[in-house]
Amino acid sequence: MNKRKDWDIIISSKRNWFNLDLKNIWMYRDLISFFIKRDLTTEYKQTILGMLYHILNPIISTTIKVIIFGKIANISTDEIPHFLFFLSGGIFWTYFAKCLAIGKGVFLTNRDLYSQVYIPKLAVPIASNISEFIKLGMQIILFIILFIYFQFKGVDLKPSYSLIVLLPLFFIQCSLLGLGFGLFVSSFTTRYRDLNFLGGYINSFWMYCSPVVYPLSVIPEKWHYILSFNPLVSIIELSRYIVFGFSSFQLPYLINGFITTVFFIIIGILSYNSVEKTFIDNV
Repeated sequence: MNKRKDWDIIISSKRNWFNLDLKNIWMYRDLISFFIKRDLTTEYKQTILGMLYHILNPIISTTIKVIIFGKIANISTDEIPHFLFFLSGGIFWTYFAKCLAIGKGVFLTNRDLYSQVYIPKLAVPIASNISEFIKLGMQIILFIILFIYFQFKGVDLKPSYSLIVLLPLFFIQCSLLGLGFGLFVSSFTTRYRDLNFLGGYINSFWMYCSPVVYPLSVIPEKWHYILSFNPLVSIIELSRYIVFGFSSFQLPYLINGFITTVFFIIIGILSYNSVEKTFIDNV
């Protein structure tokens, strides 16, 4: 009789390259819930304003963008109110950047935890991505309030009914893209720590290749197709179209961005599985 069937979990070094360990992740869902609660309660513990920082940060950063890019640089916002325009791009970029940082630091940040007890290692970044989305909810509420305010002021905004269905999918894509690319980078930083210094440059380059502080319409049209392989281009442009009714979005951009997202998810998982077995010896 095969005794292996008597065990709930079998830990083995033999695993497929594309194994996501989804069964064990589901078994550890209570632990994921605990990590989410921990992230939400500890980040602003012993602070004066607490969770209000999730509202203050986007207000301050968006105001700076309005002054620099809207007033001084006078960058077009396709007739969308400056504050709403920069806040809409900032919401998606902030969530993506957070998920990217989580993926990049998954091994180094959690090395003490991983070295002491067995857990599905993807459970930690999954929990962190969910907690970051919950925190992002306060920014979304802020955006809704400001959107209603500008509507009452008579600004002609034309939201689409597809808003309710598509926007959650965009945030899921941001999460998967950030996590996939982050895991890919993290698999190299376990051996080559100096690659951590490139993280800031990657973030800056990626942000300015995304229509966060400018609409796609200000970029010469010959570059639109190339830029569309950056998934954030289709995410931000399509979200602005369904929220405001104005955008340079085209369907091929969405397809190209989806291809890039799938590509990074695949190489992220493959590189993660190749390093996951031995990373403790390196970090």
